[in-house]
Amino acid sequence: MSKATPVIAPRGLEGVVAAATAVGAVADGNLQYRGYSIDQLAPHASYEEVAHLLLMGALPNAAALTAFKTELAGHRALSPFLLGILENMSPRGTAMDVLRTVVSASAAEDEDEGDNSHAANLRKAVRLTAKMPTILAAYIRRRAGERPVSPDPALGHAANFAQMAFGDKAHPRAAEVLNTCFILQAEHGLNASTFAARITAATLADMHAAVTAGLAALKGPLHGGATDGTMRMLDEIGSVAAVPTFVDKSFASKYKFPGFGHRVYINVDPRAKYLRRFAGELAAMTAKGTPYFAIQEALVADVNSRRHFPVNVDYYAATTYTYLGIPSDLGTSIFAIGRIAGWCAHITEQHDDNRLIRPESEYTGPTGRVWTPVAGR
Repeated sequence: MSKATPVIAPRGLEGVVAAATAVGAVADGNLQYRGYSIDQLAPHASYEEVAHLLLMGALPNAAALTAFKTELAGHRALSPFLLGILENMSPRGTAMDVLRTVVSASAAEDEDEGDNSHAANLRKAVRLTAKMPTILAAYIRRRAGERPVSPDPALGHAANFAQMAFGDKAHPRAAEVLNTCFILQAEHGLNASTFAARITAATLADMHAAVTAGLAALKGPLHGGATDGTMRMLDEIGSVAAVPTFVDKSFASKYKFPGFGHRVYINVDPRAKYLRRFAGELAAMTAKGTPYFAIQEALVADVNSRRHFPVNVDYYAATTYTYLGIPSDLGTSIFAIGRIAGWCAHITEQHDDNRLIRPESEYTGPTGRVWTPVAGR
């Protein structure tokens, strides 16, 4: 039987279905995690419930949730080996550099290393989900010149992260808001980082390698950098009164507004409304400083009066984190704390029914060239 002629895919594989999955579904205005709308989960669930749903396939009952929380809490601490790696990294390393490096190194001490079975992958997934906030919190403390804060098993996932990262400086609403942020970022179909993780898993590389690939892809500014870019843009604008002039110049120069638009959502990003609400509420609690939320609202109104251009989840995540006292350059790493459960669910799914992902490419270079010895070139 002859091999079928490859079909040339559109640039960026747009519109191409590259995997079958039961983990999540993404469509314009609709995001589901294993059949549950994000609008059912975000207002009501804990991140632990959503992580259980993604990894185990079902929402936990009370007993299962207690057991899952206990298991997560038991794996939060970092070994001296991992803490040593973190402490010895260059101060120039970003939060994403640290996450990628420490997660990769953690494979060396994982007792299930080399086992890609379903049960082993779930155990690894729980350990990684538990440790990611501890890694990021330790990085945040280190760059502030402070010692790491040990995990507190009595606290939930988001509250424990806020405590480890910011201690008594944590905003009073940090745990509540971060819990929802983690849920909203937990899964999003075959985005760049998830696809990178699945491609890596398809080689039968282990979960740590696949998650490391996901972290590497997420670091790129076209995937995870909109929070930082949004804050730089808002700082440049500076006031509500300056918005029209900024928009005039931006359209004239074909400026790409950070936080506007999405590859999948044409009309609305269903996650954005939750962050918009948080940003507005937190802005009302903030007496001084640049009126970021007011600038955002004016900017959205002005831009959309000229062209339909809805914002994505990162647009209001940027100000939400800022009002919580979280530097904007940490936005992508906060994203990763939530996304780890989705990545691990996809990696497990890939290993469970694997086929090496090996697309064709369209060659566009020269042909028919003839070799000549170096003396004759």
